[in-house]
Amino acid sequence: MQERDIKLLENTAIRFVTRLDYYVMRELISSGFVQKDSYPVMEDFLRIKKEASQAGFTEKTLSKLDDIISSRSKVMDTVEKYADIIEKQRISVLCKEDRDYPFSWKELSGMPPVFFAKGDTSILSGITHKGAVSIVGSRQPGRYSLYATREFSSKLSKKGVAVVSGMALGIDRAAHVASMEVGGKTVAVVPGGPDVIYPYKNADIYEKICAQGVLITELPPGQEVLKQYFPSRNRLISALSDACLVMEAGVYSGTLHTASFAAAQSRDVFVLPNSIYVDNCLGGLMLLRDGAEVLIDVDTVYERIMEQVDNRRALLQGEVDDGNDLAALRALARIAPENLSEEQWKLVICDEISEKPRNIDELCFSLGIPFTYLSSMVTILETEGRIANDQGKYVLTIHGR
Repeated sequence: MQERDIKLLENTAIRFVTRLDYYVMRELISSGFVQKDSYPVMEDFLRIKKEASQAGFTEKTLSKLDDIISSRSKVMDTVEKYADIIEKQRISVLCKEDRDYPFSWKELSGMPPVFFAKGDTSILSGITHKGAVSIVGSRQPGRYSLYATREFSSKLSKKGVAVVSGMALGIDRAAHVASMEVGGKTVAVVPGGPDVIYPYKNADIYEKICAQGVLITELPPGQEVLKQYFPSRNRLISALSDACLVMEAGVYSGTLHTASFAAAQSRDVFVLPNSIYVDNCLGGLMLLRDGAEVLIDVDTVYERIMEQVDNRRALLQGEVDDGNDLAALRALARIAPENLSEEQWKLVICDEISEKPRNIDELCFSLGIPFTYLSSMVTILETEGRIANDQGKYVLTIHGR
């Protein structure tokens, strides 16, 4: 196993064994002890602890550093366990620097820095230029919903679109199977470790997906499926796709969570119209009432997916309309920050502050700009009268709007 993979496994073990959280990492990043998008390991935390007395960390962060260091033996044992499973199961370890890390995840916050995969990971990078659709729904669907799932999955697959779902029973299974039957690319995002088959009734398609498609998860090898992991899994399904198709959903279902994530991530949500007299369909009808689009034909879905593909191609080429398209600039800041000019960075900073007042550390963390570079630009923006410091937090002035 490569040294890089061992480092990623150690970082993963620290996060899962010690429950290293977002707030502590934010403080370590904003203070300059950890670089954003890096993968600190035990050696890094030992160094930070030695210098902690001079850093002015909060009590919570100091306590977490002690917890991490005291867990060193358990962390290293966990790394060995991960490595053993990975070698036996031929599992891939991927991070943001890898070619096959999903491009669409780079545009969003809260995506996993490291994830695990079984199968053909090139499918993930292929989504960048060919698109992906998430197809989700009930575990006990009706015949109409199952028929429509097979139709949309197979037809979109024939057009080269990857089909993404959660490998659950019912709609998920039908979507994966229909895609593979026509030689399509399918992605299963699962709520447990990459070696954990869930539900076990899908053991047959687990093997087929690993052979013909790809199975991914942000959870480490050996991690059992827990209830709290399902919403997190659902956000990854929607984030990986360009459009979300809801084939059947009850009022209280994980499918609605996936649809909500998709809408929040600016993905198009389509709902298969269904009976008002079937409880298992009421959740989908509620989505239609709230503004989702009616799922009628494959061509409309495909056109929407291709619009997203074209947008990605423009971003990859560093094309930003007039240099002032804020949505495009923010996306470009995440995937290729080196392509932004100083004035474009200023626009991104002002846009970030427009959402709510932020201090310099919060800006540094959310934008991922080195502290020294950010502080100089903030000073220039203050001098230009575009932002002002109000009780330690920066706000936009009338000239910055």
